[in-house]
Amino acid sequence: MKYVRIFSAILLIINIIPAYALYESPTNEEKTIFDQLLAQFETVDAPKKDVSDVIGTFQKPMTSIFSCNFHDTNNQIITTIKTKLAKFDENTTHQDIVTGGSYTWHCSEIMQAGKISLDCNNELRLNPQVISNDTQIDPQLHNIENLVILYHELLHGQLMIDAIKNSSLWQQETCNLQPGENIDYSFADPDHKIINYLQTQFASELVDKAGGKIITKEISSDETNNGSFTIKVLSFTDYPSFENGTKITFRTNNISENSFFQVKNDVFLSGHLKDSTKTGIAWFYLFNSKNTQNATNTSIPTWIKQVAGSWSDGNAYDTDFYSAIDYLVEHNIVRSNNEKSTISTVPHWLQKNAHLWFTDEIDDNTFVSSIQYLVYTGIVY
Repeated sequence: MKYVRIFSAILLIINIIPAYALYESPTNEEKTIFDQLLAQFETVDAPKKDVSDVIGTFQKPMTSIFSCNFHDTNNQIITTIKTKLAKFDENTTHQDIVTGGSYTWHCSEIMQAGKISLDCNNELRLNPQVISNDTQIDPQLHNIENLVILYHELLHGQLMIDAIKNSSLWQQETCNLQPGENIDYSFADPDHKIINYLQTQFASELVDKAGGKIITKEISSDETNNGSFTIKVLSFTDYPSFENGTKITFRTNNISENSFFQVKNDVFLSGHLKDSTKTGIAWFYLFNSKNTQNATNTSIPTWIKQVAGSWSDGNAYDTDFYSAIDYLVEHNIVRSNNEKSTISTVPHWLQKNAHLWFTDEIDDNTFVSSIQYLVYTGIVY
């Protein structure tokens, strides 16, 4: 019998607002979440678009200057871009949809003597409720989802930066901008036409490394009845390695009232397109139970937990904690990608998880799942 599990859909959105708004500083929790996710994102071993430009704007302003052609309306375009982490705005939640985060373009525009100056003070927000896993999604999958949330928001910044720096179309349009006309910020991809593909590619690689599979299904309006639909998403006969003991989770974009069910080997999705003029997308994650559960049939020695607690408090060396993780790998409590593996690097943001485990705020399975994910994705090696 297949194990089926559903978690709340996460809608990743962006607000394109070319104007200044009241800035609110992030909470300490939000700052910690961002720092930990960014450190993990920058070290994760998976193909992804280079988003270093937008990441750099958190540290110092980026300035782009280009000259227009002789016959253009304007002579020069100067753009300065800064990004700050901001407090998550609860107003970005809509009905039953949980917002993972947002990246907002806030730009002032000055046109004077043939020169256009754009001063952009952008904001990235992350929803701590979603990131902290209040919905109790499997930790291994949840870590992947968190990386996708951050990547998604960074892409909204990077794609617009790419246009400002390299798009002849954007540069030509801006060079010929008339007074009173608006700058085009659509290159930030608010409709996710580019981002959905990039984030799916990124997530698929991470899921594959963790021994799972992503199935993507798009639903167009002509496949619905006044927006409502029931459609087959996959057949397990096409994925024989996932036929027995498969755990299924999913999330959607532009689909409400969604649920899925199984008839023999086929899985069906039911729902309603929120906006019938746009395609709905569903991402189904398949994991075998052996890949999502930990080998806790082998008990974890007390000394492992004591070392984790001491390390989390700064009272043990990194090498002591590496030895503890090596023990988990050697005894198949954590499975390694290599036949022989010696742990030599563990990110320090893992100390929070180690502390929660030591104080019994999370159980053995949850802690070992986080270690398992780091090993599978190559962050821990």
